[in-house]
Amino acid sequence: MKCSVILFSLFLSVLTISAQNTTIGRLRNKLESEISDTGRCKILDSLSMYNMFFNNRSDSTLSYCNEYINTAFQIPDKKYLVLAYARISFYYNNTGQYKESLSMTLKGLDLAEQYHVQDYMSVLYYDLSWFYSNSGNFKEGLKSALTGIAFLKFNRDPFFNQALHLYGITGEFYLDINKEDSALFYYHRMDSISAASTELGAKNITYWYWAMYYLYYKNDYQKADSICSEAIMECKKYGEFLLNFFYVFSSTSYLNQGKIEKAIAQAREAYALSLPISDPSAERFAAGLLNTCYEKSGNLDSAYYYLKKKDSLNNVIRAHSNANDIQQCRFDQQLSRREKEAAAVLQGQKNRDRILAFVFLTAVIFFLVIAIIQWRNNSQKKRANLVLQQRKQELENALQELKSAQAQLIQSEKMASLGELTAGIAHEIQNPLNFINNFSDINSELSDELKDAADKGNISELKIIAKDIRENSEKISHHGKRADAIVKGMLQHSRTNAGQKEPTNINALAEEYLKLSFHGLRAKDNVFNATMKTDFDPNIGTIHIIPQDIGRVLLNLYNNAFYAVIEKKKQQSEGYQPTVSVRTERVGDKVEIRVKDNGNGISQKVVDKIFQPFFTTKPAGQGTGLGLSLSYDIIKAHGGELKVVSKEGDGAEFVVLIPAV
Repeated sequence: MKCSVILFSLFLSVLTISAQNTTIGRLRNKLESEISDTGRCKILDSLSMYNMFFNNRSDSTLSYCNEYINTAFQIPDKKYLVLAYARISFYYNNTGQYKESLSMTLKGLDLAEQYHVQDYMSVLYYDLSWFYSNSGNFKEGLKSALTGIAFLKFNRDPFFNQALHLYGITGEFYLDINKEDSALFYYHRMDSISAASTELGAKNITYWYWAMYYLYYKNDYQKADSICSEAIMECKKYGEFLLNFFYVFSSTSYLNQGKIEKAIAQAREAYALSLPISDPSAERFAAGLLNTCYEKSGNLDSAYYYLKKKDSLNNVIRAHSNANDIQQCRFDQQLSRREKEAAAVLQGQKNRDRILAFVFLTAVIFFLVIAIIQWRNNSQKKRANLVLQQRKQELENALQELKSAQAQLIQSEKMASLGELTAGIAHEIQNPLNFINNFSDINSELSDELKDAADKGNISELKIIAKDIRENSEKISHHGKRADAIVKGMLQHSRTNAGQKEPTNINALAEEYLKLSFHGLRAKDNVFNATMKTDFDPNIGTIHIIPQDIGRVLLNLYNNAFYAVIEKKKQQSEGYQPTVSVRTERVGDKVEIRVKDNGNGISQKVVDKIFQPFFTTKPAGQGTGLGLSLSYDIIKAHGGELKVVSKEGDGAEFVVLIPAV
């Protein structure tokens, strides 16, 4: 169930709003001129949804959702505020941020109850059922879906036929708890809605659930094949985005029937359709299917190719995973519930103690019997022992909970580090992509102007526009190469090294890569020159390393050193001699390699960040910030150390320590 909902969420909403004709640009223009808060709320609702599914801009979507909420607070009619929370909850669900989605949904439900709003309750409960599906809680998910159905009569959602989606997910929940009759009841209700609906994609949403039912629940491949064939024809007729997933269902059916060649053909169609929309989940799903098909057909080369594709896409998707956040949210809820239960128990205990004390005092006054007093003392001792035992058990339970919380905090820190790396990747790649998109848009406009100038026969203007187009194309190429360099650097980071350690003459390796770096720079700039000094310890002999990896580290250090002296030469053309020196020495059971330059050095403010991914002291566009990070990882993998000693304005020295054995 969870897998089907996640895959379906990738395209469901695009299908249901793709018939709208208003463009994002026109909505933005309308927003600028709109004065009333109610009118702005309606436009912001449309902008948040269009950006989510057409513009693929998460930052714009979140910005519009937040502006939507702030504006809706100013309106006496709070139904727009409830819908705004439903939209931001849907956004977080759609981007895999389930903890935030749950928080926004619950906030929306609280506001709906506070202001007696029923118009969009079905939307909020659909978001809630989707959250429970993704977290595997089918019982609560079914309860939320059925509650959403009860509110359908109040639904006023301008984008979705909410009944269609609620019936579908309700049927899936019933299948997961093995209530097939109930599931079929809601699937048939979907049929009746989609037959009468004018909403684009309604029929294929119904096909989706029926195909899932016959393929995975009933194993009725003939029926599943028939539904997939009809759905594929319907998708091709209207250009639907679910087309590639119906090819996946069809391929899976043929694979289960042993019709391998047909399964391969359908899976290849699904894979080809996933590439233009740049969706890693769809591409991974199709790649995994092709891997299985080719493996069964005996074509191991193709099977291995798509296995590598699937593994690489897994790494991309895993970066967006936040299962730890969901676990933390559940932990917080459990902790809050325990605190409330403990407070209730404590209050009950206090009440019982008061009653017991009153009864005991009355008994003492009434009987004045020493035997009762003795019995009271014995009872108190027994109670005290019982309380001590309970306290001991509570302390032991608290200790176990503390250990569990500590393990969760450690995992949270790991996920935070992964999130920081992901943010760095997104930030670095987004900059060149923004330039590419901007210059591409400008070239499109210039092309129209070029055509107008050609029609008018204005040769001089033609030349000017052609020159502008060429300059923009060069900028697009430049930023494209920059993005390519970033991606290649990350691939080097993620590559599994299959190299073997072998006896290597470290002095010869250091000298070889020094010359390689120098001549590489000379090939780019034949005017450049620098003094190279070497001091190699002849007593080192050979050491066991992976020469290709250590060579890559040395090349990065040499390139950085030559870059530093080149920059200083530009600033001090007179009386300055660029110098790069390399020194090797055996220090105990380790070999030390020192690469030193007399460039401008590194500021103490950034020394601690120098080995972080994507951090660079070079100007924008001249470095990806991955070279030193990769070098640091390679040296660590060899059991060594990489550090830097620098004084600003007086050069820098990188020290590499590698075990000699």
